[in-house]
Amino acid sequence: MIIDPELPAIKVAVHPRAKQLKLAVSTKGIRLTVPPFASRRQVMVFLENTKVWLKQTWLKQKTVQSDAVQPQSLPSQLHLNFGLKPVHIDYIDLDDSYFLEQPSSNRLYIHQDKAGLALTHYVIQQAKKILPQQLRQYAQRHHLAVRQIRIATPTTRWGSCSHDQNIMLHAGLMLMPRDYADYVMLHELAHIREMNHQAGFWRLLEHMYPAAKSKQREVKTFKLPVWWQSK
Repeated sequence: MIIDPELPAIKVAVHPRAKQLKLAVSTKGIRLTVPPFASRRQVMVFLENTKVWLKQTWLKQKTVQSDAVQPQSLPSQLHLNFGLKPVHIDYIDLDDSYFLEQPSSNRLYIHQDKAGLALTHYVIQQAKKILPQQLRQYAQRHHLAVRQIRIATPTTRWGSCSHDQNIMLHAGLMLMPRDYADYVMLHELAHIREMNHQAGFWRLLEHMYPAAKSKQREVKTFKLPVWWQSK
């Protein structure tokens, strides 16, 4: 939904338990939660009444986003997990691409005006190549069967495992210390047998990854770099 050319399209979500109209503004966009009983007229009146606030808040968010990716925070090399060689980075003007790779010189050309987004896209691309293969190796080692593996960029978790043995891994595992990434993958694999965090789960995980609980605390402290931009 577009209400003003200075604002991004508003994502509207009808929630059955919502009791009132609610706006959420972040660097990723604007979201409007709507209760099921609200009419279109009520929605439009609400948005009109909050338009000034929306513009001010959106401008602040965009300022925060632009400030977060300053040249001094951008890497000259990218160190990715699982034995990949460090990639040397040049920031240049690119017309049609976020990035260009030059494997022969182990060099990566990044769109300088969209550096954070371009770096993120590159890491996601590498994650889709590497992480599923690595996870299946661990699954085979521990005699576990994984159905589907999905690489994503959620904001609140490093991985998940469904009752159907489908596993999601965060692309940011490529930027973690190797032992952190290993822990996350083995944690999700343990959920194939134990879909909870009770004693049986921890016994299994400790067998797969000794000192798992202490490693879990370390993983919780890991932060993605300031240039990372979740989708």
